[in-house]
Amino acid sequence: MRYPDIDRFNTNDRYVQEIHPNVWLMDDHKWAYYVWESVLFQDRGRTPLPLVHMDYHWDSVNDFTSIKDQENLRRINNLKEIRTLVSNGINVRKDSFLAPAIIRGVINEVHFYCLQTDTEIGIDDELLKRYKSEQFNHPDLDSLIKKAPKGCLYDLDLDLFNKSGYWGKGELWTDREVLSFLRGCSHLIKNSALITIAMSFSYSGSDEDTKHLTKLVVPKVMEYLSGCYINTTTSC
Repeated sequence: MRYPDIDRFNTNDRYVQEIHPNVWLMDDHKWAYYVWESVLFQDRGRTPLPLVHMDYHWDSVNDFTSIKDQENLRRINNLKEIRTLVSNGINVRKDSFLAPAIIRGVINEVHFYCLQTDTEIGIDDELLKRYKSEQFNHPDLDSLIKKAPKGCLYDLDLDLFNKSGYWGKGELWTDREVLSFLRGCSHLIKNSALITIAMSFSYSGSDEDTKHLTKLVVPKVMEYLSGCYINTTTSC
């Protein structure tokens, strides 16, 4: 497993790394879209997949508002252009990376587990209808586990585990609560086609909070995948 030195890591919105086959770690959540595209380009042709999106935020903004913008997006046929689009951070941002995946047919189904209550819930129905996609907003983990298909893209933002509404401030779930939640997701994790994990510095608390969550969550996800214990300094 390739793993960054989290204790010395500084927030970096360009950081995205495959730390294990089909497991990607990033700071800015927007890179999840690039990862999905890269895997589909290389390994799965253009077959869309269902997505499980676990996040404090819905991330359901659509920055490709006009039909012309959407048509131009759909015409892109090389991964380098997708990476540039994400890197520029204009139409694909940390709160708007789901919409382009729907528009381009990367995903055809979104299962949300999100806790944000101060914004509209989910993706615009008109966009979903136009691109023959569906969404499911799950009130609890049991609902999601029962309805999410096997072979999903599993997308997790560590800010899910921060109850504070203030930038750079942490009010984290207890370690026991986090690990219990991940245990509930273990079968989903094991059966996923691809895993993306966003550290989301400042959204997931202070720098130390984010590093703590990363060192707690990532090894546990890897443990469920590999069947052996992994920590931030050793691997199996």
